[in-house]
Amino acid sequence: LATALALAAAAPLAAEPAPDRNSDEAAVIATVEAFMRGLAAKDAAAMRAHVTEPGFVAKVEERDGADRVGLIPMTQLIASVSSIPVPVSEPLRGEVVTVDGAVATVRADYDFIIDGKLSHCGVDIFTLMRIDGAWKIATITYSHLATGCGAAQ
Repeated sequence: LATALALAAAAPLAAEPAPDRNSDEAAVIATVEAFMRGLAAKDAAAMRAHVTEPGFVAKVEERDGADRVGLIPMTQLIASVSSIPVPVSEPLRGEVVTVDGAVATVRADYDFIIDGKLSHCGVDIFTLMRIDGAWKIATITYSHLATGCGAAQ
C-alpha cells in the first residue's frame, strides 16, 4: 500500500483563481481537473476517461541521500488510487498551462492528503495530447517530497 500511496500523484481542483486562459488552455486544465476529481472520488472509470492508453506515471523521490525513480503504467496508478481505503485528495496550486498545437503541459505544485493528513508534496507535470479533438493525459511526472510542504512550497 505504501508504494500505491507514493505513486498516487495528481491533484483535484485548483485552490487559486484561474488566470485568463484561451479555449485550448481552458480545455487542457479542465481535463486535468476532471482527472483529479476522479482521483479524489477514487473513481477508476472517471480517471480512465481522461488518459491515453497506454499512459505512464513517473516519480522521483529523494530518500536517504539518493534519488529513487519509479515508472509505472497509468492503469496501475488508477487501480492503486481506487483501492485506497481512506479519503485522499491532491489539491493543485500555481498551475502553468502551455499548449503547442496538439501537445500541452500543466505544471502545478501539490500536497497529497491521506485521511485528512499531509503525506507528501511536490510538483506534478501532466503531459497531454489532443486526440480526435479531446485532450487526454499521456503522462504524469512528479516529485515526492516529505519535507518543505505547504502553500509556501
